[in-house]
Amino acid sequence: MENPQSHTLQLMEFMDNSTSPYHAVKEASEILDTAGFNRIYEDHDWDLSAGAFYVIRDGSMISWIVSDATSLGNGFAIVAAHTDSPNLRLKPVLTGEKFGLKQFGLETYGSPLLNTWLDRDLGISGRLIISKNDSLIETLVQINDPICRIPQLAIHLDRTVNDEGLILNPQNHLRPIWNDLGSVMETFKDFLASQISEPATSLKSWDLMLHDVQSATRIGAENQWLSSGRIDNLVSCHSAITAIKDLTEQKVQNRIPMVCLFNHEEVGSTSATGAASNFLPSVVERLTSQHKTSDKYRALSKSTLLSADGAHATHPNYPEKHDIEHQISLNGGIVIKRNNNERYATTATGQAFVQTLCDSNGLPYQLFSNRSDMNCGSTIGPVTSALLGIETIDIGIAQLSMHSSRELCGVEDAELLTLFMKLYLKSGLFSNL
Repeated sequence: MENPQSHTLQLMEFMDNSTSPYHAVKEASEILDTAGFNRIYEDHDWDLSAGAFYVIRDGSMISWIVSDATSLGNGFAIVAAHTDSPNLRLKPVLTGEKFGLKQFGLETYGSPLLNTWLDRDLGISGRLIISKNDSLIETLVQINDPICRIPQLAIHLDRTVNDEGLILNPQNHLRPIWNDLGSVMETFKDFLASQISEPATSLKSWDLMLHDVQSATRIGAENQWLSSGRIDNLVSCHSAITAIKDLTEQKVQNRIPMVCLFNHEEVGSTSATGAASNFLPSVVERLTSQHKTSDKYRALSKSTLLSADGAHATHPNYPEKHDIEHQISLNGGIVIKRNNNERYATTATGQAFVQTLCDSNGLPYQLFSNRSDMNCGSTIGPVTSALLGIETIDIGIAQLSMHSSRELCGVEDAELLTLFMKLYLKSGLFSNL
């Protein structure tokens, strides 16, 4: 890259600011705004002339570029990633008092490593719905001060924890403390209302989550690794948005480049804004509405989708959890993910496509396959592949501590992912890279 140091700083800022899916979409939209993208709305008529556009649906976003010389007949080059991360989310009622301390209830979202949320300084972010002037208004809130903490039980009171392991009951053991009983704030709802300078009675509902307030940082003897919350999957989101932003400088597109950032991947994608929703198919339908139906399906048959998500690096302390014939290294290059049970959507054709694109541009890559005696995770790849019926390839970059409140990846890998996505979005058909 021309300036990898700048890219890494921009990535770290993006991750620090994207503490919820709604904030991730906000950050992504601001990046696209600077490149001249135009926001359009689902409830408006669309001007389908040439240009760069994006549309937002809650915590999801789809962006694309159509140039005068772009032919629908060459199909779409799509990158898909997800804006959500496993975490702890606030319940609808925020009250609770025990032994002189104020608390509130949480619910686990996705599959977080629960122990990593203990004894950390936690902030809160997401969206609030307030009633104002007889209207319901959505407003984003991001509290980066250490507002609350989930204290772990002292070892003096649990002498067997290091030998028998920590068992956490989400209902009983994941209740944060945020204040003393002597506080002026009666409930946490009162505190939230004070953050937006509104009366508590106007605050109707929320989608709020905890986040670790520690900023992203480079670690390692040579600063070669990146430590941060939400690496899964904000690194992919940032690479995708950066790649399509930079494509605006290119006057002619081989295919129609498109980036989809979906919410709710960590809970299965089945929602109004997830990858299993009608969001992407409806955008494709509107972009092809001025063409014959047969033209649309010919275009889809020539389209590809790159599903970008985290990949498991081989853990040095747990080699028995990996297929050693498929070792994956931090800063080892793009990871192509295969699974014959369709947990990843990559086919032999898709794998060869990525390998050829990497080889022809001098980019390193790695091949991941799960142990045959362990269940494999999944991504939005199979979901979107089934919806649109297009060739889909699951890739990502290697990381450790996946689903921890603080994850780890390679700095070089994040840069390589952005480079690869730029090449992919500019690519032609399989037979014409």
